[in-house]
Amino acid sequence: MPAYEINWSYKGDKGPENWGHICSDFEIAQTGEKQSPVDIQTDDVKNIDGSPIDFHYTETNFTMKRVENSVHLFPHEKDQYVTFRDDKYTLQAFHAHMPSEHHLDGESYPIEWHFVHENARGEKLVIGAFMEVGTNISIDLTNVRRAFPEVFKDFGIERELTLNVDDFLPEEKAFFSYEGSLTTPPTVEGITWIVLKNRRVFGHVAHKALEKVIGGTNRPIQELNGRKITFHK
Repeated sequence: MPAYEINWSYKGDKGPENWGHICSDFEIAQTGEKQSPVDIQTDDVKNIDGSPIDFHYTETNFTMKRVENSVHLFPHEKDQYVTFRDDKYTLQAFHAHMPSEHHLDGESYPIEWHFVHENARGEKLVIGAFMEVGTNISIDLTNVRRAFPEVFKDFGIERELTLNVDDFLPEEKAFFSYEGSLTTPPTVEGITWIVLKNRRVFGHVAHKALEKVIGGTNRPIQELNGRKITFHK
């Protein structure tokens, strides 16, 4: 592996409980009042009829490579986007955490994909999509799970994949929304979160393969501190 310094980790003296002390740029991990992830208690959310989001994904090419402690996929073209409250957010990249970072009523899931978007003003919107493991598979992750360990070995290795982000999302796109932060350093706040309620199902082989690479990459649950979560059916 080439020389490369990872300034933070998921365990040890540079683990999540110490992120805010690693450097001044990371302080908000300790002092912030709107940090992510959170435990979404469905009895406490505000139900809102109608969905202010539209998804505009098509099959396109991605470059997969290691970034810090995980593997990220970057679209070749900036033509994948969502519109949220009449504002356009373009997909920048996506990655996953295992187990899930957000919880629903105290329950975590085997994996949570994060699709990071940005609008023309540089404001970020992240879509979180859970998946469950089972035999009734609704997404084929064969190419993804084969490439993950290859690129994770070395920061200089890249792989090209053709994917459609919509395949990672459930058909029924009811979602929770709240204001939070990135879940990795520098955990900056002001992030619009869209957490999808429903889930795709992926297979046991893919689960084991991905877990070997990114198992244990979940930041602990953060306090809501009075934030409101809305639910859009």
